[in-house]
Amino acid sequence: MNHFCQYAKKCNSCQLCNLSYEDQLRHKEHICRKYPGKLCTVKKITPSPRITGYRNKAQFVYKREGKRLVSGLYKSATHSVMAADHCAICTDTANAITAALAKLFYSFKVMPYDPYTERGWLKSVVIREAAATGEVMAVINGADKSFPAKRTFTTALQKACPMLTTAVITVNRDRTKLFTGKQSEVLFGSGTITDILCGEKFIISPTSFYQINHDQTEQLYQKALELAELSGNEIVLDAYSGIGTIGIIASRKAKFIHAVELNPAAIADAKRNAQLNGIDNIRFTAADSRDYAKRLTEKDARVDVAFIDPPRAGCTSSFLNSLAKLSPDRIIYISCNPETQARDLRVLGRLGYRAEVCYPFDMFPHANHTESVVLLTKKD
Repeated sequence: MNHFCQYAKKCNSCQLCNLSYEDQLRHKEHICRKYPGKLCTVKKITPSPRITGYRNKAQFVYKREGKRLVSGLYKSATHSVMAADHCAICTDTANAITAALAKLFYSFKVMPYDPYTERGWLKSVVIREAAATGEVMAVINGADKSFPAKRTFTTALQKACPMLTTAVITVNRDRTKLFTGKQSEVLFGSGTITDILCGEKFIISPTSFYQINHDQTEQLYQKALELAELSGNEIVLDAYSGIGTIGIIASRKAKFIHAVELNPAAIADAKRNAQLNGIDNIRFTAADSRDYAKRLTEKDARVDVAFIDPPRAGCTSSFLNSLAKLSPDRIIYISCNPETQARDLRVLGRLGYRAEVCYPFDMFPHANHTESVVLLTKKD
């Protein structure tokens, strides 16, 4: 029995915490053998460099207990808050900040929001950290703009949490939403943090998607690049590009990158990141990957290699059809859901591609999710 966390039995975030880490790895490798493994060779899973304190993004909620305010974790199954003064998979920095904030909120009479009565203001706090630079951001999420004593609170926050480099308030008026809102106001600092991943700099804003396990992400991306076999002459498609991490890292070894992402805010971040790194051989487009791939086929555009990193639901069949018509020599499929990945591999198999090899990575120790990278090549 793995008692790495005193809250393990009550919290449903770490579904595999009752297993030893070796058994967790065996379980996740088995999942990959069960799904993409039916179509290709599955290599030994790559363990996470860290199995506690690995999350660079921590989300906390708060509740009133007697005469104090306590931090805790949101249990989506019951829509309740489980009081916890720390989380074992979050960093010591994040745990210290959320504990300090609980005392600050109470002293400033900032009360937790109740979605049923719509009373209170505080919905949640998100702590984001840049592992390579040590920069730390606090995102305080509230129900409206009426945060009390903002200036005095900011001064107290900087004194209580000197490790913070920036703090932001966001407003989310949706009664059912607890986490980061769209309207934001910077309390101090730049409102962003900057991390370094595989040698490239990335600006992270409050709403940016960024992989939560920095060191393991580097290993995963290095494997993806190795499988792509870029020589400097390739035209690359980076689908579901987010803030541009894979495309920017690959750009040093490619001739040109087409990067496409549906979220306009992520594209804005990606363009800033390309500029920050002095990269001019990548074009970011805010569009549905399916529509963009179709436009490229209509233009008879050349694509030699494709990186695809879709959400858990996987790719649409129309995107995969357009991708196959582009006829890249190699497709690198990164997935956080081996089941939908296997489904898409079968579709690509019918469209002329062969799944060659799958590399599993444990991106989320103690949680049930498994990340995998699959190489596909064109059939003869």
